[in-house]
Amino acid sequence: MAGGLHLGKGVHDNGYGLFLSMLEYKLEEQGKYLIKADRYFASSKICSVCGNKKEELSLSDRIYYCECGNRMDRDVNAAVNIMKEGKRIFAECA
Repeated sequence: MAGGLHLGKGVHDNGYGLFLSMLEYKLEEQGKYLIKADRYFASSKICSVCGNKKEELSLSDRIYYCECGNRMDRDVNAAVNIMKEGKRIFAECA
């Protein structure tokens, strides 16, 4: 029975894929859209204020500092960039 517990990453990927499918279905029912940013979109490396891209940024850098003076939590910066990218993609489709 313990052998069945070693399912690996595949189960996680399948669960996430199923979640996305259900989310997309429910949004379509309501006349809404699921917009996905490109998998390789560098959301945490781009300044959400000026758009400058930092090539060197390690996972241990928790605060994003930019030459323009922007300073914010790395995850918040990435979230703002993902929101902006989603709005840009939506505007292209409309």
